[in-house]
Amino acid sequence: MMTGNAARLACGGAAAAMALAVGMGDSRPGNAADAVPAQARPRAATDLGINLFGLETANREQVFSNLILQSGWFVDTGHGWTPMPADRLDRNGWIKTLRKGEVAPRPLVLPPIPFDRVAVRCTYAGQGILTTGGVAETVGRAPGVLDLELRSNAEPDEGAWIRLDQSDPADPLRDIDCREKGRSRAELFNPAFIRSLHGFAAVRFLDWQLTNLNRSVTWNTRTRPESANQIGGDGVAIETMIALANTAHVDPWFLMPYTADATYIAGFAKLVRERLAPDRTVYVELGNEMWNDMFEATRQAAREGIAAGLAPAGDGDTAKSLRYAQKTRAAMRIWTQVYADRPNRLVRVLSVQNVEPAMARLMLADKETARSIDALATAPYIHLDMTGLGVDDVDRMFAALPAQVDATIGYAAQTRALAHDHGKRFVAYEGGQHLVTGDLALARAVQRDPRMETIYRQYLRAWQARIGDRLMLYASTAPIAPYGAWGLKEYAGQAETEAPKLRAVHAFMASSR
Repeated sequence: MMTGNAARLACGGAAAAMALAVGMGDSRPGNAADAVPAQARPRAATDLGINLFGLETANREQVFSNLILQSGWFVDTGHGWTPMPADRLDRNGWIKTLRKGEVAPRPLVLPPIPFDRVAVRCTYAGQGILTTGGVAETVGRAPGVLDLELRSNAEPDEGAWIRLDQSDPADPLRDIDCREKGRSRAELFNPAFIRSLHGFAAVRFLDWQLTNLNRSVTWNTRTRPESANQIGGDGVAIETMIALANTAHVDPWFLMPYTADATYIAGFAKLVRERLAPDRTVYVELGNEMWNDMFEATRQAAREGIAAGLAPAGDGDTAKSLRYAQKTRAAMRIWTQVYADRPNRLVRVLSVQNVEPAMARLMLADKETARSIDALATAPYIHLDMTGLGVDDVDRMFAALPAQVDATIGYAAQTRALAHDHGKRFVAYEGGQHLVTGDLALARAVQRDPRMETIYRQYLRAWQARIGDRLMLYASTAPIAPYGAWGLKEYAGQAETEAPKLRAVHAFMASSR
């Protein structure tokens, strides 16, 4: 099963062997600027946003002050850990009962590297026995309280967890909150994580919403803020994502699940309208990369389009495009109604493939699609085929990358012209390098090379000079892995001197102030 993180591999494969470029934009129908011809339309100021990497524990990004919210429960019967079945959990994600011979571990997010000792207090309700494992050591107990200390062993694979050893079925142990001693129970987000977003204008919640899994969602069963599990179901609670946007002073970019019905979309829109700070602008799109056949939602759209007679059997490209346009119109109609009193705080996005403008033209010409959106978006990735390359080829790769940057921005410029011809802005829903290889020695050599900073500086300057407007980089903090090396940094706590992509981004932000 492909997660939102591993699925980044699919983006470049669909873009042929050339540089994968994607970038689109938006503007609000009815504004005077919408009628300006493309050649006369002024270039918008560039700002950068960031796609947040999926919640996990391995990258040590402590998003929440409660250190268990980025993990889920496991079952351990002495033969390894397996995920706790959903039917063993209550509505809020707490274990209803333990069976004979089993315990239930749950990972904690360790502090950023390096650390020595960190005191943590876990509080809970109910009756049972909570213990610790890994580099977490129990140092004290009281009714409803477990004190532990995280003691680093400096090993790269060190981990820590709490473990539910006993729980009273009549009064199950629940409502667990583990945070560094001294942190207020009211503090939702770790302040260091909020600081890491400084300078970004927007955050996109692709991976937080588990969009690429294409799960069925309903409004009544959505994840709630009080849920113990923010990594299952339909991902992080909507209220929590809104709270992040308000706390970090960034614009949120939400993705409506392809499977969502009108009730879900309306509930989502109303919640955002009620809770998002009035000075923030919300970006909304339907699904993710609905041109990309690697994703089940795209294949579903093709099947539905053919079944509805939108295209003949065998023409999946047209079928999925027109079905996506059709469902986008329906979703944006709802958001438009909810935001009727503040239309300039809503940006309705149609995302397309950067190197395939023909499908964008098809969708924009389909019925009321052009009037239903404000922005076209693509993902202008810097792509280079790494098949057969090794660590001895790093110099050759960096010699080739400047031309690939130019090609990427060239594709984006074509789609920008198309967007502006229709009176829309052009933005990027994702962007950055797209250098994927299963050879991790090569990946590390390329990603950590100081010349990567030079490539990113060229890329950002080219976007600013030739495109302009919002560029959403992918992604925040992520390891170097066979499915890609997407993070601006590899792990929380990594020194900026060791993160060339992040250095380039910060330098661009500083020069743009």
